[in-house]
Order: sequence, then structure tokens, then C-alpha cells
Amino acid sequence: MNEKKLTMKKIFLIAVICMFSSALFAQLSSPISLGVHAGLVSTKMDAKIPNASSVKDKADNGMMLGAFLRVNLNKWYLQPELNYVSRKSELEVDGVDFDVKRKSLDIPILLGYKIVKLPAFKLRAFAGPVASFNIDDSFKSTLGKVDEDFEGAVWNAKVGAGVDVWKLTLDVDYEFGLTDVSSEFLKKNKMVNVTLGFKLF
Repeated sequence: MNEKKLTMKKIFLIAVICMFSSALFAQLSSPISLGVHAGLVSTKMDAKIPNASSVKDKADNGMMLGAFLRVNLNKWYLQPELNYVSRKSELEVDGVDFDVKRKSLDIPILLGYKIVKLPAFKLRAFAGPVASFNIDDSFKSTLGKVDEDFEGAVWNAKVGAGVDVWKLTLDVDYEFGLTDVSSEFLKKNKMVNVTLGFKLF
């Protein structure tokens, strides 16, 4: 009886060890990662304003908050994201200052490649399209609000690089507009994004 109990305990112990080993291995080598990230967005806005002799664009800072899903395929990976983005930029038209603000829900679909792939460190490069859906917008000057017909959705593209250290991610990318922000004065965005993220698993 005691020998039988001892055998059962050994089997149970081996099973527990196998379960924990499998869970740890899956955690370390899972082909799918889910994470959250936030960052700084620096935006410039191209504009074409009729009869203006001088138009200057100035970068202003906004913010981004979102989540990402990374599907790892050896050194390659596919990363769809869902981000809330608040962009701000400035224009100076014939000495008059204008503020442009745009809040959007952005969905990037990024294809990346791991240039350096180590257990605790990765160096990556990535690129891909971004669908940007307008939530709120404004175009104001020191003289008052300007009526502007903002588009409900625009297409951007981005290219960048990032590093992973353990579960932390740091990305820097350049994003540029493929379609115009409005049908009137405001044209394409030009953005530099810096984001810090954390992989939940």
C-alpha cells in the first residue's frame, strides 16, 4: 500500500513539474503577444491656402494610448494595433497663427523583422499602413474658428524601429499621410511617434 502511495505521489509530482514546465515554455516561446503602449506624437500639417503669401507649418506634441497584438513568425512578425491618438499642429499663415487638433482611432497593420533576436533582447524594424478614423477635430486661429471639412477617415503609412528588453518595448517611427486630412485647406500629416509598451504575455 505504501509503495503504491509513493508511486502515485511520484506520478503526481512529475505531472505537476511537466505542467509548470509546459506553461513556462509556452510563456517564453508563445507565437502571440498581447501588450499595451503609450507615447508622444509630434505632428506637422501640410496646408494649401489660396491667396496666402506665406504658410509655415510647425510641429506640436500630442499623445497616443493603445494596445497591440504581435504574431511572431520566427524572425518576422505581424502586429495589428488599436490606438487612440490626439494630434496637434500649428500653422502660421501671413503672420496669423492657427491651431489644428485632431482626435482619431487608428488601426496600424505592421509587418516587422527582428534584426537581432536574443532571449531577453530584440532589435526590430517595421513598416505598414495605418487606417485613421476621425473622432473629433478643430481648426482655430487667433481670429476665431475656421470652418473646415475634415475627412471621416484617412490613410497613413509608417516606418520605424524598436527594441524589446524582457517585456518592455520601445518604438520610434515616422508616419506620413497618404490621403488628405480635409477636402479644403489641410492636406497630409507628417508625424514622429515615440511609444513605450509592456507585453502582458
